[in-house]
Amino acid sequence: MYTFSAPTLAALASGNAAIAQLIDMDLAIPWRVNTSLWDLVYLGETYLGAGRVGRIDRIDNTPSELKGIKFSIPAIDPADIAEALAADVQGKSVKIITAIYDKTTFAALDAFVEWEGRLDVMNLSEGALDDGRTFDAIEVTAEHIGIDLLRPCGLMFTNEDQQALHPGDRSWEYVVDQSTRQIIFPTAEFFKR
Repeated sequence: MYTFSAPTLAALASGNAAIAQLIDMDLAIPWRVNTSLWDLVYLGETYLGAGRVGRIDRIDNTPSELKGIKFSIPAIDPADIAEALAADVQGKSVKIITAIYDKTTFAALDAFVEWEGRLDVMNLSEGALDDGRTFDAIEVTAEHIGIDLLRPCGLMFTNEDQQALHPGDRSWEYVVDQSTRQIIFPTAEFFKR
């Protein structure tokens, strides 16, 4: 749960605050847009207004589930399509920041990271409007950053893996021998006194 500052709570109570989501994709040329109609500045970076935001999947922060998100951006300019097809986006970071702004000054009162992840695949999709016209959209999927915690590390607790990580470290050298040895404690000689 996020705790808002006193000025933010006052602006929300007075109705002088607006909420926008900022999308920050760390591409070769950083792509920063927001869901409001205005260009907004947050932490010295300008997030362009809603003209370039298409659709974002709903953020679902269900406990014990790390769900991905799909972004859809209208591809109006053929240069956008060519750039999307040539771009290497896999593994690039993406953040969705929810920000509360003052309506009169457009100054950020408060902001917090709503969702963070890594971009996965970029596709070009076509669709049809109700009037028969077609449109192109650039779609990119992203997976939650916490998904890395669920992936296995690929290493075993063996001497070979320990040598690969730290050559010369002999701490795992006799682990296999010791794990198969049967140890009886105390021995029979202890009771014969």
